[in-house]
Amino acid sequence: MTKRKYLKQLARSLKGVPAREREDLLSYYDELIEDRLEQGRSPRDVFSELEPPETVAQTYLRERAAEGEKGDGRARNVRRGAGAHVGSVVLAVLASVFLGLLLAVCAVAAAGMAIAAVYVLIVSFGLIGTGHAVLFFAQWGMAFALFALAILSEQAAVLLARACGGMWRAVSGGAARKPSHRGTRRTLIAGGAVLLGGCLLFTAAFGSLGFDGKNLAVTEGLAVREQLLDISDALVLQVDNSAVTVRRSEEETCKLVYREFSESPKDFSFRNGTAVLGSESGFGTVMGASFGLQWRHGLFVGAVAGDLQEAELVLPASFAGDLTVQIRNGALSVADMVCSDLTVETTNGAISLKNVTAETVTAETVNGAIRLDNVACARVRSSATNGAIRLERLAADNISLHTTNGAATGTLTGAEAEYSIAASCRVGACNLQDRAGGSKRLEVRVGNGAVNIGFLG
Repeated sequence: MTKRKYLKQLARSLKGVPAREREDLLSYYDELIEDRLEQGRSPRDVFSELEPPETVAQTYLRERAAEGEKGDGRARNVRRGAGAHVGSVVLAVLASVFLGLLLAVCAVAAAGMAIAAVYVLIVSFGLIGTGHAVLFFAQWGMAFALFALAILSEQAAVLLARACGGMWRAVSGGAARKPSHRGTRRTLIAGGAVLLGGCLLFTAAFGSLGFDGKNLAVTEGLAVREQLLDISDALVLQVDNSAVTVRRSEEETCKLVYREFSESPKDFSFRNGTAVLGSESGFGTVMGASFGLQWRHGLFVGAVAGDLQEAELVLPASFAGDLTVQIRNGALSVADMVCSDLTVETTNGAISLKNVTAETVTAETVNGAIRLDNVACARVRSSATNGAIRLERLAADNISLHTTNGAATGTLTGAEAEYSIAASCRVGACNLQDRAGGSKRLEVRVGNGAVNIGFLG
C-alpha cells in the first residue's frame, strides 16, 4: 500500500460527500501519513495501523448522518450562536491586524538585516592584505550574527502566518490541520548556531584588539587641515555633513579647522567672505566616499574617528561683525561670542548658543533641538520643525519662538509684566496668557508640545 493508493481509495469511498469536507479529510490523512513516515517508520507499519479506507469512509458517513439528525435541534440555537460567531469574527479580525503588523515588522527586519550582512561582508574584503586580519574577522563575526538574526526573523514571520491561518480556519469551522514543524525546528537550530558562532567570532576578535573600541577601525591617514580666512566685518560659513563648533580666540587670525583622510579629501573654497566646506558633495558622492572609507579603514571608521565629522571655526577676539553659519546634516555649537548679527541654520542637527551677545539672533533647524543659554540681544527669532526650544536666562526685547513638534520651555530675564505676550499651542499645556501693554514682546507658537516659560524678574 502506498499513500497515493490509500488516499485514492478513500476519495472513492467518500463519493457523495461535499467536496470541501472530502478535501479536509483527505488532507488530514495525507499529513497524518506524512508525519509518521518522517518519524522513520516503514510504509508497511504505517498502513497496517491505519483503518482501511472503506472503514474510514463508513465511520465518517455514519458520524455525519448522526450530526444531521441533531441539526434540527441545533437550528433552534442559531440566533443565539450567531452573536457568538460574530464576536469571534471581530476578535479574529483584530488579532489578524495585530499579527499582520508583527509579521510585517519581522519581514522588514529580516530583509534589512540580510542586506546589512551582505554589505558588511563586502566591506570586509577591503581589509585583506592591509595587515588588519583581526579586524577582518571581527566584521565577519558581525555579518554572521546579522545573517542569523535575518533567518530567525524570517522564521518568526512564518510562524505568525501559520497562527493567523489556523485562527481563521477555527473561526470558519474548517478542519484543523496539524502543521509540520520539522523544517522550522531545523532552521531555528541552524540560525541559533550561526548567531552563537558569529558572536563568538566577534568577541574573540574584539578581545584580540584589547576590547578597545578605538581599535575597531584603521585611523592611519587622518589629517588635520587649517584654512586661514581673511575676514572684515562679515563671515558666512556653509558646511555639509559635519558638525561645527564656533569659538573665539585671543589670536588675531580667523581659521577653519577640520579633519579628513588623504584619499577622501573634502571640498573647500573661500571667496567674498563666504567659506564653503564640502558643499559640492551630493548624496551619491557622500555614499561613495563613505563606502570607500569603510572599505579601507573598516566598518566602524565613522564611529571611531568621530571628529572626522566635526569642524571648528576659530574667530579672533576683535571680530564684532555679522556671522552666518549654515549647515546641512550636522549640529552647531556657538559659545562666548560677541557679534553684530548672528544667524545659524541647520537641516538635521541641534543648535546650542551659550554666552552670546548680539544685536539680533536667528536660530533655525528642521530636525533638532535649540538651546539658548545666557543669550543677550535686542531681537531673537528661534524656530524648529521637529525639536524642542530650551531657554536659560534669555535677555531680549523682541522674542519669537516657533516649533511644530516640540516643547518651548525655560526662563527669561525680567518680570512678566514687562512683556506683551502672544502664546498658543494646539496640543499641550501652556502656562502663558496673552496680554498687552509691555515694553517687550514675546511670541510663542507651538504645535505639538507644552509651553512652560518662567520669568526672572
